[in-house]
Amino acid sequence: MAIPSHVVFDAEPLIAHADDEIGSKVVEKYLDAVAAEDTTGYACCVNLAEVRYTITRKYDRDIADEYLDWISDLGVETVDIGNAWVEASEYILMYNPALGDSFALATAKTIEATLLVGGDDDYDEISDIPIERFRDGSG
Repeated sequence: MAIPSHVVFDAEPLIAHADDEIGSKVVEKYLDAVAAEDTTGYACCVNLAEVRYTITRKYDRDIADEYLDWISDLGVETVDIGNAWVEASEYILMYNPALGDSFALATAKTIEATLLVGGDDDYDEISDIPIERFRDGSG
């Protein structure tokens, strides 16, 4: 598996990694590449909000914040929304993904990066950005 030079992490891979779910070892390889500076990693602030509330609901705020601080220290760059909300709304109008998924798509398109996602079918029809799946099916 070749890791792309620029990758955007959707919320699902980061949550899976934090919780050691199926496919977390694949996500770890992407994070290792970011740490080694072999690839540049990004995550939209909307998707990071998803990661935070999901981990907080399962564990607590301290654990969620510790994980988010760790991926930031590793080198995953937070991408602000900026004008991505317009592109995100276009993805919803064209393909109807979840709101967070539309922001991940818009971020990857804006940065011209590969989007790392899970195995759900929200991305099946998308062809204007490279998409890689870290697992088949949802966790």
